[in-house]
Amino acid sequence: MATPGLPPLLSGEAGVIIGVVLIITGLALAFWGHGIWSTIMSLIGALLGAAVGFLFGASLSANIAVALILALVGAIIGSILFTKLVKVALAFLVGLLAAAAVYGLLGGRAQFTPGQIDTPLIAAILVLIVVFGISYYFIDDIIGIITAAIGGLLLALGLFLLGVATITAALAGLGVFALGAFVQTSTIRRRKRARAYAAPASPPPPTS
Repeated sequence: MATPGLPPLLSGEAGVIIGVVLIITGLALAFWGHGIWSTIMSLIGALLGAAVGFLFGASLSANIAVALILALVGAIIGSILFTKLVKVALAFLVGLLAAAAVYGLLGGRAQFTPGQIDTPLIAAILVLIVVFGISYYFIDDIIGIITAAIGGLLLALGLFLLGVATITAALAGLGVFALGAFVQTSTIRRRKRARAYAAPASPPPPTS
């Protein structure tokens, strides 16, 4: 069933397929996100790298081929970096989202005047640094919560594309987020306790 108000790409059969994929991906992230996060971060790194490469190429040349080549190079580099530096990438992503939210709340318009300080941008950069540092320090504890939140959001969006009422889809996404966060944090705590019990005991001090 087509959802009114959506572009043609997200309507009809295409919308149903995309909705189902989003629901499956959302459930996987909500309940098993901490186990598949490396793969997700690799994909995010590829997308961000491709976007940066394309924009950089488009600014260098009017030839679309240059932008596409740099987008491919950026995707490869971004995927490698985000895969090798999963914790750093995740903490940076959380900080980036927080900075974007602060920038929007402060009325940032991405319009800069030479010689004039853009207060929303400065505040967003400070938030990015602070949230990045806090997130990196507690990264092992919040991976489950973050992936559950993303999973709940994707599930709600998928249900919306399938024609489910907005409030119902939002409540379902919120419920999946809460349950997924509980399941994942419990699993992470159990694994930490198991590793602590499996760690070899310190040898007794030598007796004189």
